[in-house]
Amino acid sequence: RRRRLPVPCSPPTRARLQSDRLPRRYSTTMLAASSDEPAKFLLVDEPRRRPAGCFKLTALSLCLTALLLAARRSAADLIGQVSGTATTVDSKGTIDVHLGNGCFWERQWAYYKVETEENGPFQRKDADVTALVGYAGGMVANASGPVCYHTGDARDYAAHGFAETVKVTLDAASAEKQLAALAKDFFGSFTGEAGQRVRPDPGDRGGAYRSVFGLPGGMASPLYKVFERGNAFRMLLKPGAGKNDGAGDPAENTVYVYDTNERPFYVAEEYHQFHCDFSMSSGMPYPESYWNNLFEQMKTSGRVKPTGCPEGVVPHPGALCSSPARIFPMFGRRSSRT
Repeated sequence: RRRRLPVPCSPPTRARLQSDRLPRRYSTTMLAASSDEPAKFLLVDEPRRRPAGCFKLTALSLCLTALLLAARRSAADLIGQVSGTATTVDSKGTIDVHLGNGCFWERQWAYYKVETEENGPFQRKDADVTALVGYAGGMVANASGPVCYHTGDARDYAAHGFAETVKVTLDAASAEKQLAALAKDFFGSFTGEAGQRVRPDPGDRGGAYRSVFGLPGGMASPLYKVFERGNAFRMLLKPGAGKNDGAGDPAENTVYVYDTNERPFYVAEEYHQFHCDFSMSSGMPYPESYWNNLFEQMKTSGRVKPTGCPEGVVPHPGALCSSPARIFPMFGRRSSRT
């Protein structure tokens, strides 16, 4: 706001001299004067003017601040939208999902590769890998578990509609890119023409080997659209109901989607983790740094630990990583694990 203060002055010459002595924020303006009275001037109180460069820097700073706040809000919104039980966003800002299509040994190796890809969206070191095999999609009377591998009793995963799957933890801030990479690998592991896609291990049959995907909120989750976009061959995506979801036919061409808030993931036994595949699939025989070094590191850190189920039902790391097949791959052939 400007304040105009009338100041009687002597002739213009003296007024100019006085104006030269005024502080820089003030200026003088001469009023029209008649011939019979001295000239009058106004002393004008003007606001300080900043250099143009300051305004540019201020605007740039505001823009950068707005972008940063928007990015933080996006991550917070995503976390809020998928909030739920322990399988959703935790205190570290992560989201658990699981993907399964057949034997989980092969798929754990595949997602380990996705997580450790140097130029991928995870870029994790071995010690930070989150892929763990387990069971999901079923229901048990005791929600706390355990869920076990072919025990033939109330803990048996197959008897309660569970499928073999692999859990991977997403960073909430990068969840879309990370899930897109997992979905690309998942759908790319099937073979055949569109409408006739076959999962990677046709030797395993039964509902325990059906194709599944689980995430907090299921098909209602904002992340589901990311997974759906990865379905390049237009496989059928159906909401999962549990025990009666498909017969596990390798050529079923269907993926059952589960809400992990309702049907949680249960980590499998120690001996199933970082296990070699039962056939000479891609990457086999897996390196010792995977099935031995990483396996032991995960046990030491407590990431892999006893679940309350029988251990050693199947030898670790598997025959094809501890037999002549490591030297002569032709000894390995694709067959059923069970």
